[in-house]
Parts: sequence; C-alpha cells; structure tokens
Amino acid sequence: KKADRLFTGTLNGRIIEILQNARRAGATKVVIANKDGLVTVRDNGQGIDDFARLLDLGGSGWEDALESSEDPAGVGLFCLAPRKLTIRSNGRMVTIEPDAWIGRPADVIDDHKPQSGTVLTFTDEPWTREAVESNAVFCGMDVIVDGQRCHSESFVSDAALHHPELGCRIEVCEVKNLTDWHRRVRKDRYYGPNVLVNFHGQAVSFDYRPVSERDLCIQVDMT
Repeated sequence: KKADRLFTGTLNGRIIEILQNARRAGATKVVIANKDGLVTVRDNGQGIDDFARLLDLGGSGWEDALESSEDPAGVGLFCLAPRKLTIRSNGRMVTIEPDAWIGRPADVIDDHKPQSGTVLTFTDEPWTREAVESNAVFCGMDVIVDGQRCHSESFVSDAALHHPELGCRIEVCEVKNLTDWHRRVRKDRYYGPNVLVNFHGQAVSFDYRPVSERDLCIQVDMT
C-alpha cells in the first residue's frame, strides 16, 4: 500500500534500474524513444514469462544462476511507481494504473500486436541521450535514444587480470591515462577517488590507498 511513496526516486535511478533489468533478461540492444510525455523502452531480451512476478516486491523472478551471482533486490519495475505503465512481451500485455502499484489487480491480456523482447511505455520526464548515456557507456549493451546511439566502451582493457573467484577483472593504470568517461566516474578531482568499480554499467568510485601512491587508479569490472 505504500509503494507509491517508497519509490519516488531520481531519473538517474530509474534509468539504471530499467537498463539493469534489460541486461538481466539477456538483452544486447535497448531502444529508447520520447514522444508526447511518454517514454518507450524496447529491449531484445528473453521477455517476460510470469507477469505476476512484476509486482512481487522483493522477489526478483530471475533464474537461480543470476539470483546467486547478483542477488537482485527485487525493486525492478517499482522504480516507475506510481506512473501509468504498459508492458508488452511474449504476446501478452498489461497496463499498470497508478492504483495497481498499491494493490488493485491489473489484468494481463493477449497482445494483438505481439512484441519480441519487452516493451515498456510510461509517463515520465524525457529520457534524454545525455541522461541515459552516462549509465549506458559501460553497460555492454547497444543503447539508442531517439535515434542516436550512446557511446560505449569497455571499462577495462584486455590487459586486466581476471579473478573468477572474486567475480571481477582488475586493472591498475595511471590517472593520466583514464578516459573522459572514467574521469566522470572519478569526478576528476586532483586527489579524487582512486578506485573505480563498474557493476554492469552502474559505475561508482571510492578511495582506498594502502600505499601512498597518488598517480595510480584501480579499475574493477564486475563479471
């Protein structure tokens, strides 16, 4: 009953959640379009099998391997509450009205125009390329906004050391060799954070200096 008040997050947070959902569904491409106050997000992932899990707060509905490796929190589509949302996938569709987020049943019906993957259409402020790109550049998917492709690059180079037991690749480089996108994560202060971590597109930074070395940056790419 409180979902419409619990999930009133930022535009950046909504973009991150929806891109992560698409990636977890196996998508390699996400197309975003803005028109007349509506945002449409279309991915080429495996689609939705059980629509009832969409509003199962805390239950992710992902397969066991992904549940074990990532422990998704089950927030998912609740990041869009309390907006009106239409979901089309695997020949079925549902429209979640504002009161459906807080308990009213929503009917799943056959889609007269079946869609591959998943298509989300909802009311929101524009998802501009600038807003999306910072969350898409390291996500590993091809992301297009209003016909413009977002920049994409690898978080670490082929020289990174793979640590499968830790679930990541690690590379140490000189700060002066960081790309512009890595500098944005670091916020590029003179003595800025020296550790950059990429969780499938969601990049964060923090400071960890076991030795007094100011010119090196540690990049951690979660696998």
